[in-house]
Amino acid sequence: MTMMYKPLHPGEIVKDALIDGAGLTVTQAARKLGISRTALSRLLNGHAGISPEMALRLSKLLSTSIEMWINIQANYDTWQISQFSHKIKVKPLKAA
Repeated sequence: MTMMYKPLHPGEIVKDALIDGAGLTVTQAARKLGISRTALSRLLNGHAGISPEMALRLSKLLSTSIEMWINIQANYDTWQISQFSHKIKVKPLKAA
């Protein structure tokens, strides 16, 4: 299945949930997640993605599933790499 639109960076979704939705500051949200303010800022500004550990932290804080956050990141990554698929020249294996 090919996505026709660019999905939001996962950091934008986290920002909507924590900063806009819960009314937390970046510093408050970082403390609640048990991470540095810098690490959270990198995610919120699109310079980092959601790692499995971050997915766990977000799921605990927001009472969501780890899989939801992993899937958000995977969908974003899939769209990103699909933009360059024409540059990757790999021939499929032929059946023996």
